[in-house]
Amino acid sequence: MVAPVAGVPGRPLSARYGWLSMEPETIEIKHAREHNLRAVSLSLPRNALIVFTGVSGSGKSSLAFDTLYAEGQRRYIESLSSYARQFMGQMQKPDCDQITGLSPAIAIQQKTTGWNPRSTVGTITGIYDFLRVLYARVGTQHCTSCGQSISAQSREQIVEGILEAFGGGTRVLVLAPVARGQKGEFRDLFDDLIRAGYVRARVDGTVVELREDLALQKNQRHDIEVVVDRLAVEESARSRLAEAVEGALRVGKGTLIIASADGREEVREGILAPAGVGARKDSRTSSSRVSGHRRDAGATRDTGVTRGGCAIGEKVFSSKYACPHCSISFDPPTPQLFSFNSPSGMCLRCDGLGELSDFDPTLLVPDPSLSFWGPCVAPMRTKIGRWRRHIYRGVAKAVGFDIGKPWKDLPKKARDALLYGTGDRHIAFEWRWSGGVWKHGGTFEGVIEELRSKYRKAKASFVREYYEKYMRRGPCPDCGGARLNAQAMAVRLVEKRRKPKIESRKSKAENRKSKVESRKSKRRDAALSGPWQGGGDGRPGVHELCGMSVAEAYETVGRLSLSPVETVIAEEVLKEIRARLEFLLNVGLHYLTLDRTAPTLSGGELQRIRLAGQIGSGLAGVLYILDEPSIGLHARDNERLLESLQQLRDMGNTVIVVEHDEATMRAADHIVDFGPGPGVRGGEVVAAGVMADIVGTEASLTGRYLAGDEEIAVPSRRPVVVRRGRRRRGGKSKVESRKTKNGK
Repeated sequence: MVAPVAGVPGRPLSARYGWLSMEPETIEIKHAREHNLRAVSLSLPRNALIVFTGVSGSGKSSLAFDTLYAEGQRRYIESLSSYARQFMGQMQKPDCDQITGLSPAIAIQQKTTGWNPRSTVGTITGIYDFLRVLYARVGTQHCTSCGQSISAQSREQIVEGILEAFGGGTRVLVLAPVARGQKGEFRDLFDDLIRAGYVRARVDGTVVELREDLALQKNQRHDIEVVVDRLAVEESARSRLAEAVEGALRVGKGTLIIASADGREEVREGILAPAGVGARKDSRTSSSRVSGHRRDAGATRDTGVTRGGCAIGEKVFSSKYACPHCSISFDPPTPQLFSFNSPSGMCLRCDGLGELSDFDPTLLVPDPSLSFWGPCVAPMRTKIGRWRRHIYRGVAKAVGFDIGKPWKDLPKKARDALLYGTGDRHIAFEWRWSGGVWKHGGTFEGVIEELRSKYRKAKASFVREYYEKYMRRGPCPDCGGARLNAQAMAVRLVEKRRKPKIESRKSKAENRKSKVESRKSKRRDAALSGPWQGGGDGRPGVHELCGMSVAEAYETVGRLSLSPVETVIAEEVLKEIRARLEFLLNVGLHYLTLDRTAPTLSGGELQRIRLAGQIGSGLAGVLYILDEPSIGLHARDNERLLESLQQLRDMGNTVIVVEHDEATMRAADHIVDFGPGPGVRGGEVVAAGVMADIVGTEASLTGRYLAGDEEIAVPSRRPVVVRRGRRRRGGKSKVESRKTKNGK
């Protein structure tokens, strides 16, 4: 339906403003003379798949890239403001009289130069941007220390969680942790709690009265939780439970513990220290009474877990984004957290590159037969002075080895101590002089750290080049090449369990025992290895997903296990991710990984990757120009590429392909054959039109080959060339040829 003109009922816009409904149907080129083109005039249909073909050097690229694309870019820049144009420079107008019907142009060429190493397959296609949003919105944060899942909860969510976990009238203690693994007697803390109105507390796993004479050993570590309330968890007690939760969150600074009180509440009366509490030695207390109730403060709780953990029958809730066990706070995940180009997400050691240039021990010690005093470390060059000698002797004495032995005879711990240092270990050094021996202590950072410092401080380029001879590029030791910090790598998604394959009845009976043992082993390994360690446990992090091939990533994304709410949140994001991954599969790039850097890609791979990004962008009314995208493709993958180009055309775009592939020509809507020869003998349009027009033109060399009139003969025998005395094409070897030439 055509919209009427305001004020003129029933009259369409096109009747008064005809140009509003008149979109040009062709691209008209008048007298193009760029490079070797000979005043080419051509009419190309819009919204079609067009192929420029012909012999090499006949002018195909000159018209496609140097004329059409250059003019499209020039017109786009001219449409910008004068302020923006001053930063872009002025583009030269192609040597052409007139071009009409030209759309904004995008060229996808086979070029790999000038790419930043921070660009990857995921960033070029835009997949990584959607993955960042996916992990920020539906990913589960895990503690970087213990691996426990972390989530911030409101008071209402905590109450619902308690009713779900302890409902049915279970009596529980609402505890607020005030001390975790801290030393001291905590007399002031107990007095403050009494003044605040609290009566009981749980000290090292045992509930005690605060008014007791709680004499804790000050040199032992203690866990102290305040008993905020004792109640039966029922729906009728929701208001009382909510008040207890609010009070516990206030006292525990955002963390509370719900412990079952059935059979676990032990309130001891009297002046004796309760079980698990270090009792003060008092002459008024008999040794028999103390021995009956005292326990080492460092022992495990009666519940069966070590200090600082969550006991059996207990559950920890937190209103902050923090680990309740390790007391480590985290910022809520955002898309910037998963960006290795942002300071909030990148690994600070390698600055998000995933690689570092560091000194290699094999390059530092080229001659292992020398001793450390040789010196065997090449960058040390000169003889080691007295001061540094007494430092190295102190290290040798502390570690326990003879520093005068050859480097190859030293044990590994000795070589590591000299190269990488001894960490925070305190070492005693002895400086001998005429007045006696001066002893002093300190730490040793290692020879490599000294060389790193010299390399960083070096200002002259030749000095840095000298040290770089002993360096080698490798994965970052902190992130392992993942480029992200620890918090970003600890955010994970959950996959659905794969269905087992159907086996025969006989194989089931034979392998039943081994399968049961295997499942037990997997469960045991999963319990011992936290999700922060990864390793194919069904909870991939964003770095692990990007480390998969495109085919594996496509399957993993399809197996994600999401709740109904998470499914609604991630629906559009997953749709975009699957679409881009599916296109990479269609063009034969299933073997690439999403973290593959752009400089390592070939020209054809990079061109198809950029094509995937353009299809995913969903632009319409654009002129795309591609340079031989079918190079290196299998016939099956070439068909998928053609389907992608046709999809790009069907979205309302004009696609021009410079190509020699026969299948691409036969799938094209319009073909332009350049020739008749290369260079100065070319630059003309020999034939233009559909496939029948090209085949019917006698002057078209491409048409004769497409019609089958000419063909390239396949040689019946392909001789093999072998160099250096081996057989080569033609039969005789080089040695035999020389003998024949010399007459021997």
